[in-house]
Amino acid sequence: MAWSDGDLCAFFPAPLPMFTDAGRSASLRFCVRLFLFSFLFLPLASHAQTGLAFLKVGVGGRAAGLGEAYVAAANDPTAIYWNAAGLDRSSGTVAAFSHNSWLQNIRADFLAISFPAFSGAIGLGLNMQTIPDIELRTIPSPTPIGVFDARDLSIALAYSRPLGENVQLGLTVKYLYEKIHVESAAGFAVDAGVLIKNLVSGLRAGASLQNIGGMGNLRNEKIDLPSLARVGVAYTPERLASGGVTLLSEAMIVFDGERSVTIAGEYVFQKTLGLRGGYQFNRENRGVAGGIGLSWGRYQLDYGYMPFSSDLGDTHRFSLTLRL
Repeated sequence: MAWSDGDLCAFFPAPLPMFTDAGRSASLRFCVRLFLFSFLFLPLASHAQTGLAFLKVGVGGRAAGLGEAYVAAANDPTAIYWNAAGLDRSSGTVAAFSHNSWLQNIRADFLAISFPAFSGAIGLGLNMQTIPDIELRTIPSPTPIGVFDARDLSIALAYSRPLGENVQLGLTVKYLYEKIHVESAAGFAVDAGVLIKNLVSGLRAGASLQNIGGMGNLRNEKIDLPSLARVGVAYTPERLASGGVTLLSEAMIVFDGERSVTIAGEYVFQKTLGLRGGYQFNRENRGVAGGIGLSWGRYQLDYGYMPFSSDLGDTHRFSLTLRL
């Protein structure tokens, strides 16, 4: 489908001053149109191949419960993965750990800490994935000569800084490493993000560009990173704010051709118990997601459930957040 400049200008409003009353109303209309426009990308999906697929697998139990519609909602150390602009210096020092029980016994762990510094917030993150018990053969045979593990690693340094009262910018630099049997490769990538608060009362919009960089060759084979973009909104209606209701939507565009849109919702009872659900459109073998969260004192425990179709199985993600 081809779009002319006139078509796009008719669909989107002209730039507006966001933080006047008129601008906020127009910004809300813009976010709704942006979300609806994202559905137009769904029929364009293709499935070219890239390496380091673990960089597309999210972190955090809350994000999983929301179907990974999290670019506008991330406000803890997992924002290092989703959108570094979400790191909040007003939260103080916060640590987070996430464990992901993925398909085919694949395991992934994420450990991070964020703290205020340099008029903003800094985050340090470690993301690791292990694919166990890969059968080793040198010739076609019914019996392998052994097994080995494949390992992926990302070490991230993120920085977030406010730009005025309602806008935050974020940047993440990542060292990447992959090892399969005795072969290995390393590289670097950057992420960049923006978070805009109070477009209207209770509305936040976020966007991030992820995995822009390169890797060395793995046994003379070029590795392309799964570069992608996310754009989303999170809205807590003012009349429902006392009940902790948040509505979210997000569009994800992977540069290898994958397009998806997620809608989600969260209800938090008395700032203690969170119930979450979401649905992913056009995400291969995915659809519904759900989860639960429990917050008490300095601790928050979250669980997310994401089943896969085609008899691939179910995935479970747990995370613990601690305010130090």
